Amino acid sequence: MKKFTLFTLSLFTFSLCSAQIIEFTLADPQPDLVDVYAGSFASGDIDGDGDQDLLIAGQTPSKETALYLNDGAGNFTEVTSIPFPEATDTVTIFEDLDLDGDLDLFFSGNGPADIQEFAHIYLNDGMGVFSQLTNPFLPQFLSKGAAIEDVDDDGDKDILVSALDKNNNFVADVYLNDGNANFTPLGSTGITPVKFASIAFIDVENDGDSDVIISGTQENDAALTRLYLNDGLGNFSPETSTNFEQLAADDVDVADTDNDGDLDILMSGSDNDFNVRTILYVNDGDGQFTELSTGMQETFAGANAIADLDDDGDQDIVIVGSQDGGVPNIFTIVYENVGNNEFLEAVTAGGEYIAACVVDDFNGDQLPDIIIQGIADRTNVFWNSSDVLGISDTSHQLLKVYPNPASNRLLISASDVIQSATLHNLLGQELFVKTGPSTQLELDVSAQPSGTYLLKIQTQNGTETLKIVKE
Repeated sequence: MKKFTLFTLSLFTFSLCSAQIIEFTLADPQPDLVDVYAGSFASGDIDGDGDQDLLIAGQTPSKETALYLNDGAGNFTEVTSIPFPEATDTVTIFEDLDLDGDLDLFFSGNGPADIQEFAHIYLNDGMGVFSQLTNPFLPQFLSKGAAIEDVDDDGDKDILVSALDKNNNFVADVYLNDGNANFTPLGSTGITPVKFASIAFIDVENDGDSDVIISGTQENDAALTRLYLNDGLGNFSPETSTNFEQLAADDVDVADTDNDGDLDILMSGSDNDFNVRTILYVNDGDGQFTELSTGMQETFAGANAIADLDDDGDQDIVIVGSQDGGVPNIFTIVYENVGNNEFLEAVTAGGEYIAACVVDDFNGDQLPDIIIQGIADRTNVFWNSSDVLGISDTSHQLLKVYPNPASNRLLISASDVIQSATLHNLLGQELFVKTGPSTQLELDVSAQPSGTYLLKIQTQNGTETLKIVKE
């Protein structure tokens, strides 16, 4: 991974150069990754060497699961001995579940005949070696239906599940973490259970707790999309003031797409009449959402992603999926955000359906790459070759951010008053905010995994977004 020294720049009232160009190149040769569809990816630094490793699960048509270590330049080496089952219809999430500073794994799906539906927790020893931890209270299920967040604000990560379990029971509950990756059901009654659920956490009213939006299929086979508000303790209740279209969404993503400080919602799927939709809902800052006409391709049977792909400070969108009938009406399209939620088609890279995608910096050039799996062309890696031209400067403020890379703390100083500093991951998800007013701020980044982050600094003279590296 590239290293940065003391970062000092003269910045003016912040405006990004409009000549950013998003480009992706199909990797040639392709990394030697398992060719699958109907599965999932997970990326993260599992061995503590500062680069993004990769887990792939899916179907070939046989069930496959493969774990790869990255050398930092996008060269992947398969780990030949792993405890994970071969599986399809999976959820795979790297997250520090036992608070020891490394990335553990939540893994659910459809395994071999002797396992079938499963949901397992695997603990990491810090070197990328995993061992299964028994969690008898977790429901066993396949397909989508799980997301991880600290819903009760006790410092550890909990699991929300909405699914049809292996006993054909509809379940929806929060499973609270004791801090050691042992999970017990909270007994939630406010969430309507759906199967094939797409779940995304979102703080809709900026009150500091994690609300959640869930989309899927109810027991009566009707589609349901619903937002649930968190009371701060992990108890959720439906919020019905926004009239979300009722979708069986294949993907729900959350990010601040218009840079106004609140989180917006992107979803793709089909409604009760099998109409295919891709919808961007814009947040007004008070948790009220309005559908925005974007002109983006409407898809289902796919996956989307939101990330700053051209390093210009706003969130771009990747759409992967199909129209009715599959081939040839399949799509992989990258849309550039040119500001104010205006999206322009920048890249068309073939197409996929029954698909999954992951966006992360795999080759260490500080730009997010894309890996896609699907039934049409299986697994493909696209390197980000965008022409990033940087920032145009118009004021005389001196801003310093150091050390960069940072291990435990990050110092920010400015000649102007700093109002706030917000740390985001490369998907645009807000991790934490430090507020002023002050000409100096200190950020504790010790709890963040190694990797690249976006630091958004708001001063009296404007806003600057910088990349920082956590060692």
